[in-house]
Amino acid sequence: MGFNSTLNAKPREVSSSNYANRLRAQGLLPIIFYGHDLTETKSLSLEYAQFKSAFLNTEGNRFLYNLAIEGQSPAPVLLKDYQVDPISRKVIHADFVKIDPAKPVTVKVPVVLKGRAQGVEKGGQIQQSEREVTVTALPSAIPDQLIVDITPLGLGQTMHLSEIKLPDGLSLAKTVDLPVAVVTLPKGMKAEAEAEAGAGAGDKKAADKKANDKKK
Repeated sequence: MGFNSTLNAKPREVSSSNYANRLRAQGLLPIIFYGHDLTETKSLSLEYAQFKSAFLNTEGNRFLYNLAIEGQSPAPVLLKDYQVDPISRKVIHADFVKIDPAKPVTVKVPVVLKGRAQGVEKGGQIQQSEREVTVTALPSAIPDQLIVDITPLGLGQTMHLSEIKLPDGLSLAKTVDLPVAVVTLPKGMKAEAEAEAGAGAGDKKAADKKANDKKK
């Protein structure tokens, strides 16, 4: 579940972009904190190394944390948004919103495929279309990941969002029934299947012609 990681933050000055760059040069990440029962937005900073470890390596959901501001008790928060440097690919700013544990939140959860599809056993290839899905649930009910059993999928078959068995209390935020995984035919097998289909159609056409000639 979420909240497996606690981030330690300190108040920071609200100043120019140069000030923010100096913070980053010191190994700090500028963030803002707002939301449930807060009267104003707070400007904070936290250790970038701690954030990176929690964001990339946490065993819980990577969008739910506890945020401990210096001198205050930890608060449950949702990573609402973040900015990434286009060159270094490092996170350079983040927005955290304080949440009410008794109210549902909407977050992205990774999709993990489990099992070996029957179509793969026959030479097909599995392709994962959706690697994350957006779900809504109470914070305590948000899973680390959604496990999708693809064992029943045969050649050419597709599994959609609507076919995923969701844990109790969890619902999909999107109404569009997107494909999650599909078993495709390799090019060689596809060409062979199309050739067989073409030959079959030719045989049927010849048989139909023969039958019509007999009627005449």
